[in-house]
Amino acid sequence: MMKSLKKCIAGVETPDSGRIVLDGRVLFDSKEKINLSPQKRGTGYLFQHYALFPNMTIEENIAAGIQLPHREKGRIVKDKIKAFYLEGLEKRYPSQISGGQQQRVALARILASQPNILMLDEPLSALDSYLRWQTEQKISSVLEKYEGTTLFVFHSRDEVYRICNKIAVMSDGRLETVSEKWDLFNHSRSLAAALLTGCKKSRKEIVLSAVYRCV
Repeated sequence: MMKSLKKCIAGVETPDSGRIVLDGRVLFDSKEKINLSPQKRGTGYLFQHYALFPNMTIEENIAAGIQLPHREKGRIVKDKIKAFYLEGLEKRYPSQISGGQQQRVALARILASQPNILMLDEPLSALDSYLRWQTEQKISSVLEKYEGTTLFVFHSRDEVYRICNKIAVMSDGRLETVSEKWDLFNHSRSLAAALLTGCKKSRKEIVLSAVYRCV
């Protein structure tokens, strides 16, 4: 079974072998038998379907991952509610707000926990065209202020071109190339990269998986 790169980094899945190092800190090492729990890794993972707690209000969802005293936690929650335009929704439950609002809550919850790496798994895929554009602008604005590493997973070359500067291409679970955006789109050095950036498929159907790393 192929493991998910994002889930392995987050500690949700365990790699068969190898090492995972984030900013010089070892999260996983099969030889040294190191495997930090998800709670100790400092990762923020935005799932495609947001994974909000249905029995918690919006403000309770945002506060869920903050490990600080009550007063400091309340200040951060208020700050994120304002930053993500969620005023007036604090006491509602996830089922009582729209998909776009749910996504903003999920992103606010992740950033409130101050992760060392932010991982987004196709964060725009469940939204209609208008909300996709609106949310894309918000994500871009948030990332300009975020000081950690961001790992995007996208399959839309248009979205990744607008949001990311450095792109990594994966094919069949292997990392094929990492390059600046302009260089990848103008001088693709692998078949997977060429197909991803717009080259038409050959007679043999090829299934690609692409990971975009933004810095």
